[in-house]
Amino acid sequence: MSVEMVAFDVAGTTLNDDGIVIAAFKNAFEKTQPELWPTQGAAWTQYAIDTMGQSKIHVFTELLGDSEKAQQANIAFEESYISEITQSGATPMTGAEELFIDLKKRGIAVVLTTGFSRSTLDILLETLNWENLIDLSVTPSEVERGRPHPDMLNFAAQKLMIANPKNTMVVGDTAADMQAGISYGAAQIIGVLSGAHNFQTLHESGATSVVNSVADLASLI
Repeated sequence: MSVEMVAFDVAGTTLNDDGIVIAAFKNAFEKTQPELWPTQGAAWTQYAIDTMGQSKIHVFTELLGDSEKAQQANIAFEESYISEITQSGATPMTGAEELFIDLKKRGIAVVLTTGFSRSTLDILLETLNWENLIDLSVTPSEVERGRPHPDMLNFAAQKLMIANPKNTMVVGDTAADMQAGISYGAAQIIGVLSGAHNFQTLHESGATSVVNSVADLASLI
């Protein structure tokens, strides 16, 4: 099968995270749930790590059990994350931009999928100057469900007229990325060790290959 589309996750996969996402989760909980944070903080943080890659608003809703509280926490999360990115800058993973350029030269579509909101992702794309390096980006708000469901991948394939899921490579650093790839039917589902989850978690979640980072992907395409 020839590769027609490569769908990448963002934070921890193509964007260097350095713990910024988890720090933003903690800041959001401390700000919006100050009474519960001292007793629930450790469990909430671990849940955020375990579900990394999923829609952020979905994670907050699962933890807080209230859509209004989840919205407040999600807003606080995004404010914290963007503030940190604005101050420290956004750093691509080594080899990510070179890979994007190479794929486009070869006629292979470059897609970004994420658990971030559209507003947060757009700020990242502008900061990184990636608008012209990718063909499409998809966020959970633009489909019915985020990861681990395949909706974002299905949406991208439809937009780019990729008829056979087996001609798609899915790349990510979390179990949710791997599970979405399995559900979508991708032939190659690549886990990278540059982000949230380890080799065992990625392998058990459906990775067909696990590599250190996106810099190691060229030989697999």
